[in-house]
Amino acid sequence: MPARTSKALNAWSALNDRQQGTLAVIYELDQGAETSRRANAARGYYDDRPAYEWRQIDFAHEPALRNVFGWTALQERLMWRGWDNQGNGSTMAALERRGLITRDGKPTQWGYMRTVQLTREGRAAARAGTSLNPGGPRKAALGRRSWEVLALLWAADQRGEHLKWTHSTTIERALIDKHVPPLARNRAGYDGYEITDRGRDFYREHYAAHTAAHPDVRAPHPNGTDAEPWPPAADRLLAEHRQLYRGLLTAWKDACAARQAAETEAAAPPPKVPAAVPDAVAALAEARHKLWCDTAQQRAALAAEHAEDLHARTEHGARGYASAALAAHRAAVSQTNPLDSLTPPAPNIEDWDEPPLLAPAETGIHALDAEAAKLHAAVVGKPIKRRGPAPTRRTRRGNVRIPQTTPTEPGGALYALADYLFGQVRGGDLTRRLHPAS
Repeated sequence: MPARTSKALNAWSALNDRQQGTLAVIYELDQGAETSRRANAARGYYDDRPAYEWRQIDFAHEPALRNVFGWTALQERLMWRGWDNQGNGSTMAALERRGLITRDGKPTQWGYMRTVQLTREGRAAARAGTSLNPGGPRKAALGRRSWEVLALLWAADQRGEHLKWTHSTTIERALIDKHVPPLARNRAGYDGYEITDRGRDFYREHYAAHTAAHPDVRAPHPNGTDAEPWPPAADRLLAEHRQLYRGLLTAWKDACAARQAAETEAAAPPPKVPAAVPDAVAALAEARHKLWCDTAQQRAALAAEHAEDLHARTEHGARGYASAALAAHRAAVSQTNPLDSLTPPAPNIEDWDEPPLLAPAETGIHALDAEAAKLHAAVVGKPIKRRGPAPTRRTRRGNVRIPQTTPTEPGGALYALADYLFGQVRGGDLTRRLHPAS
């Protein structure tokens, strides 16, 4: 890892959870402003202001009357993450002391707007801590959307079809107007678009560069499915594990609901019988009620037995899913075939093993590794301690404490880990991100 990246990551790691969350939000807004400015320039609208002006981010208005002056975008995003409260000012001061942001302000019609701005060190720290591309975006001739559309044109061409779109600004401006010869063209009669010979050559020549720059785009390999760095069968196996767990979890919930309903029926008070009826009639009502309660108790006991059995099955299913996801994740990191270590889920609990849940392989991308480590720690019973206060979500009507409870559903922590890892490797995203030449 380059020294500069290491320094930036150290700066990020030195922050507590609240400071990291606040810096991440500032970074999101900073990058959003940069993207918007670049998009406007592409449309012919140029912003000549210097960077220190357009990178300024509104923080908080003084006087702080939100019902009058509204919320800033920064306050809104902090609110949804649970970090918007009276400690905002001290958090900003702490980030400034560390040289990660600068604070300033500007007069408004009714008061003063406090602003913040990332420093070069702050941007590097936030990128190292949150970005899936901590080294910065890789260079490619086409932007994400243009590459995605070219991949759709390629895939349609491989099927002997074309894109039946009436109009596409991306194709017209990015794939036709900006390339000579063009990468795509209108079909005769304007009934859609198709890729050109130049587009096919471009797709083959620049496939590696664009999958590295846009690893989340599903772009078929130009040499066919056999050349794909990630076999689709691996995703199908992981999906089967996921489906089994979710099916078992639903069955467990149904058994718990049946038990609760039966227990409620068993505890129901006897019906009121009019005082004027004979004792024999009252005895009939009492007999019916007793039978009702007895059968309810039997149903409750049976449902409890089923729930206990399903709890164990669900835990096993979650563990199998987590083990499979960890194996697939290791294969993506090491660039090996995941099918060598993946097996279908076993339908019977007697056939299931208790596979060890080794720590996730490190990718070298802090944002991925930190989240995977946190989820794995919860699985093995050694949750990572929170640094700083817990987040408190503030709504427009007051503060709402975000519950920090351990999942009560069987296998909840295992499922969270498995689903996170599956989301990273699905479709070969992680493989392309780590091994762009694939």
